[in-house]
Amino acid sequence: MREKILLFDLDGTLIDSTQAILESFINASLFFGFNFKGRENEIQALIGHPLREMFVKMGLPQGEIEECVKLYRSNYERIYLEKTILLPKVKDSFKNLPSSYLLGVVTSKSSYFSKKILENLGMLDYFFRVVGIDDVSEPKPSAEPIYTALEGLEYDKSRVYMIGDTFFDMQSAKNAGVVGIGVQGKYDKNLAEYTDFVFSDIQEALEHIKHQL
Repeated sequence: MREKILLFDLDGTLIDSTQAILESFINASLFFGFNFKGRENEIQALIGHPLREMFVKMGLPQGEIEECVKLYRSNYERIYLEKTILLPKVKDSFKNLPSSYLLGVVTSKSSYFSKKILENLGMLDYFFRVVGIDDVSEPKPSAEPIYTALEGLEYDKSRVYMIGDTFFDMQSAKNAGVVGIGVQGKYDKNLAEYTDFVFSDIQEALEHIKHQL
């Protein structure tokens, strides 16, 4: 059994892909006659939700959602590597983690894009497993993505940490009975409502985990 298992959200926790998401979302919506230019803040507030849900919440008709998602992904695939960066302190913080930890990713992105991004940023080798929205039937805040990441492992739930920047991450952790660790980002300003453990950045969060028995 590993000493601790750390599961990370991706967008807003390890990476910043806001520009790629916004451009792809706006371009896809424009094709269907919805002009969201000037409403970037509304879209940004929905990042972390499943993509289909984002389009619904922005008012696209249910019948056009699947085509909109396809167009979004086509747009996104052209620009996402160029317009996605690691958040500050991530790489240095990972270099200092004990080798006895097991690290995974649990994200609402597709596992395909997630792995490509992590590989491009030189981070993929840190993770034993990447669970994307296409790997589960119910995304976060369901417990299923966390259980999927833990499948086949022996673990003590008190030593499993879900680290993320939104309600979805913290609620998923609660539903799975593991420890939710909030990292304050730009997508969700109310993390303290969902967990007792909220930190200003990934470095502070990981230092806290290191000191837990």
